[in-house]
Amino acid sequence: MAKKKNKYQIKINNKIRNYFNGLAFEDGIVTLDEEKLVELVMLLELDVALDDKDSMIKALRRVWSQDGIKSREIITTYLTQPYKALVKDNKSTKSSDRVEKILYILNDIAHSFDEEQRVLESLMDTKISKITHKKVKNTLTYIRNKQRVKKLQKLLNVEFDSINQMVFYDSFIFRLKDSDFSKQLEVKSESIDFDNLFKLSFDDSLKKLEEIKEKVKVEKQNYIDDFIEKTISTPHHYLSYEQIFNALKSMPPEVCIDHTPLDISIIEEIIKSLNNNYYTIETQEHIIIQTTKSYQLFEEMVEYELSLSYEKSFIYNTIWLGKELPIESDFNTQDKELIEHFEYAIDDLLDEMREISYKLELEDSEYHNFISKFISPQIASSRTLKLKEKSKRRVIFHFSDYIQPLLEKQKREELLAKTIRDFKNLFPLARSLKREIIFHVGPTNSGKTYQALKELKEATTGYYLAPLRLLALEGYENLKADGVNVSLITGEEEIIDEESTHISSTIEMMNSAVDVDVCVIDEIQMISDRDRGWAWANALIGIPAKRVILTGSSDALDTIKELCEYLGEELTIVEFERKNPLEVLHYPIPLTQLEPSTAIIAFSRREVLSIKQQLSSKYRVSVVYGNLSPEVRREEARRFREKESDILVATDAIAMGLNLPIKTILFAKDNKFDGLRRRELLPTEVIQISGRAGRYGIEEKGFVGALDSNTLHNIERIFHTPLPKIKLPISIMASLEHVLLIGEILETSHISTILNFFADNMEFDGPFVAANIDSMLEIASIVDEYDLDLRTRYYLSCAPASISSPYIESVFHRYIRQIEAKQKVLYIPPRDLPKFAHTNDMLLNAEDRVREISLYLWLSFKFPELFEDTQKAKDARVKLNQYIENSLREGHFTKNCRKCGKSLDFSYRFSICDECHHKARRGRRYRR
Repeated sequence: MAKKKNKYQIKINNKIRNYFNGLAFEDGIVTLDEEKLVELVMLLELDVALDDKDSMIKALRRVWSQDGIKSREIITTYLTQPYKALVKDNKSTKSSDRVEKILYILNDIAHSFDEEQRVLESLMDTKISKITHKKVKNTLTYIRNKQRVKKLQKLLNVEFDSINQMVFYDSFIFRLKDSDFSKQLEVKSESIDFDNLFKLSFDDSLKKLEEIKEKVKVEKQNYIDDFIEKTISTPHHYLSYEQIFNALKSMPPEVCIDHTPLDISIIEEIIKSLNNNYYTIETQEHIIIQTTKSYQLFEEMVEYELSLSYEKSFIYNTIWLGKELPIESDFNTQDKELIEHFEYAIDDLLDEMREISYKLELEDSEYHNFISKFISPQIASSRTLKLKEKSKRRVIFHFSDYIQPLLEKQKREELLAKTIRDFKNLFPLARSLKREIIFHVGPTNSGKTYQALKELKEATTGYYLAPLRLLALEGYENLKADGVNVSLITGEEEIIDEESTHISSTIEMMNSAVDVDVCVIDEIQMISDRDRGWAWANALIGIPAKRVILTGSSDALDTIKELCEYLGEELTIVEFERKNPLEVLHYPIPLTQLEPSTAIIAFSRREVLSIKQQLSSKYRVSVVYGNLSPEVRREEARRFREKESDILVATDAIAMGLNLPIKTILFAKDNKFDGLRRRELLPTEVIQISGRAGRYGIEEKGFVGALDSNTLHNIERIFHTPLPKIKLPISIMASLEHVLLIGEILETSHISTILNFFADNMEFDGPFVAANIDSMLEIASIVDEYDLDLRTRYYLSCAPASISSPYIESVFHRYIRQIEAKQKVLYIPPRDLPKFAHTNDMLLNAEDRVREISLYLWLSFKFPELFEDTQKAKDARVKLNQYIENSLREGHFTKNCRKCGKSLDFSYRFSICDECHHKARRGRRYRR
C-alpha cells in the first residue's frame, strides 16, 4: 500500500509541475492571481485574511507540505480541472441550490447587483454545506476592498506594490546655482495599513492617502534640496558644477539622488587622476579597474594585470559623497595576496617536481627552466599572475616524460578515485540506520534551536554539533543544568563524564563511529562556507543518529532537500517564525546619541577599537571581534548582558554564538573588503547580524539602523532583499582514512601532494566538490619540511595554526621540530604582565599568546605524550584573558609614530605623524 501511495503522490506532484511549467508548488503558487488564491483558500476553509496575498500563499504552502495527500488532491484537481472536483451527481440541481443559498444569505446584506454576481462567481464551486453567512460576508468584503483599492489607485494616480507601498511618479524641482529644472521621479511611501484604512469611510480613506502622498512628496523634495545644497555649496572633491548639473538632469527616475549614475568618461577621469596607469572598463552592473604590474620569475621579468570590480552604485555613491576611493589600498591588498598565492603555487610545483624526481640529482636551474618555459608564455597571454592548473599539469606532464613515464602510478590513481567516489558510503554506520532528518528552518530569534535542544534533552542518547567552541560550551552547560549526563569535546579541551549519555562538541569533532538516538546539527546553512562547509556536509551525511535535527535559515532549504534525496532519506521540514518584530529605524543614530543596549557593527578589528576609543569617555563599552579568544568574547558578552557595559562594539563575530540583550543594532558601514574585493554587505550577512536585535523575552521589538543616513538607506534596501538560495555542489574534505589511502596508492607521505591530489583530481557521484583547503595547504607546506610520518603530517596540517601571524608561525616551527625529535614540548608562559595593555601592539601580542595556547592544547590531544604542560597553558590562558579583558575595559591604546615616537590616535591610518611626514618632504626638496 505504501508504494501505491508514493506513486500517487508522485503523480500529483508531476501534475502540479506540469501546471506550473516545471515549477514546484512552493514556487509556482506565487504566479497565481489573487482570485484563484482566494478561491483556493475558501475551498480549503483556511482562516486567513483574503486581502493579504502573502498570507494566503504562506497558508497554502503550509497545507501542501503538512496536511497530507487529501489536501494536495483537492488543490491539484481544482487547478488542473477547474470546478469538476466539486461537482458530483445532480449537477444542475446542486448548482441551483447553491445559487439559492447564496442569494438567501445575501438578502440580509446590503449589496449591489454587480457584487451579487461576483459573489456567486467566487462561491459557485464551493460545497453547499460549506457556504455560510461568514464565508459569504468575507467574500463580499474582499470584493469590495479590492474594488475600493482599484478606485483609490485610479483617483490618486498611484499603484500599491506587494508590500502595500504607495508608488507613483511626480515632478520635483532641482534648484542649482544658475538654473532650476524639474524631473519626474519615482516616489515610494512606507507600507500602508489597509486594515485600519478600510475602517474609515471612502472619502476619509482618500483624504488620508492624499495626505500621505503629499507628505512623501515634500520629504523627497526636502531630501533633494538638502543633497544639492551639500553638493554645490562648496567645490566638490571630484565633480565640476557642469558635471553635477548634467548628471542630475539625466538621472533615471527610479534612482536615489546620491546614487545618480555618472558618465563613464567622468569616472575614467577621476580614476586616472588617482594613478595614470589605471584603466577603466564599464559593464552593465560594474566598474572594472585594471593596472599593469611586473614580477621577477626566476631569470625572467613577466608583466601581468590586476583587476578590481566595484558595483556601480558603490562608485557613484562614493564619488557623490566626496569620499576617498579605496582603489589603491584594494590593489595593494590584492597584489600582495596574488603574489603570495602565486609563489606558493610555484613552490608547490617545485616540490612536486622534486618529489617525482627524488631519485635523480638535478640542478635547481633545470626545474626553473622547465617552469619558465611553460608558465611565462601563459602569463604573457593571459596577463594574469596565476599558475593555472592546466599549465601546472603541462609542466608536470613534460617533466615526467623527461625523466620517465609513470604509467603504473596513473593506473593506481584511477583505482583510488573509484575507491572513494561515492562519498556517502564512506560512512557505513550512518547508512545502516533508517535516519529521519528534520529541518527546523527559520530566522534568528524564532526558537528553532531551542526546540531542537529540547528534543535532544528528552532523548536517551544524543549529540549536539555546534559551529563554535563557545556554542559547544553553552550547549554542554545547558544540558548539564537540566540534569543530563553530558561530555564536552572540542579541538582544545575535553570534559568527559564516564556516565554521559550525551556529547556536546564542535562540528569538526563529529564521531561517525558511535550511534545515538538524536543529533542536533546547528546552523546548517554553514554548509556553503568556503572554508568550513565540509564539516557540516560530513555531519549531515555521516552522523549515525536515528533522528537528525538540523537548524538553519531558509536559504539552505533547497540544498538540504536535494542532499536528502541523494541520501534516500526522509526529510521533514518544520518552519519557525521570528517571535518578535524587527524594525528598520527611519533615521540614523550618531555616536553621541546612543541608548543603552545598543550594538555597533564594524568590519575590522581596527574599526571596532577606534569606535570604542571614541565612546569610552561617555559610555561603558564592551567589544567583540574575531581575534579575541572565546573566553574573552564570552566575558565581554556577560558584561553587556549584565549591564556592566552600556554599548557593544563588535564585528560580525556576534552574528553567531552569542545570545545578547541587544535592543538596537547599528551598522557603522554598509560594505566590507572580503579579501578579493570591496563589496556591499550581502543580504545573508545583514539579516543574520540584524537578527541579534530584540531578543525574545527581553525586548518587545528589535531595531536595526546605522550611524549615517547613506549607510542606513543601503542597509534598509539590503535588509528587504530576499535571501539568495544556497546552491549545490557542496564541499567535502579528505579524512585521515582518505589521506592514508591516497598516500598508500601514490606511494608518498608528502601531505601537500596528497591534499593537492584530492583537491585537483577527485570527482564524486553525488553533488560534491573537493573543499577549499588553501589554509590547510599553507600549513602542509611547512609540515613537509620535516621528517615525519604521514599520520603526524595530517594531524599537524589540521592544526589551528594561523601562520598569518609571524609569532604563531615561529611557535609552530618550534613545536614541529620537537615533535620530529620526539622531545617533550614545554609551554613557556608569558612573563609578568602589566595590569593592562598600553599600546595596540601589546594587545595584539596578548591575543597571539592566547592563540598559541589554543594551538598547544589542540596538539596535546593529538600528541599527549609530548605536550604535557596543559595545566600550565590553561593557567596562563586565564591570566592572559584577564589581561585582555582589563585592557579592553581600560580602552586607551596608543599608536606611536615610528619616526619620533609621538602618540597617534588609534584610528590614524599612517605609521608616521604629519609633522614627520612634512619634515621628510622638506628634506627631499632641500636635497634637490
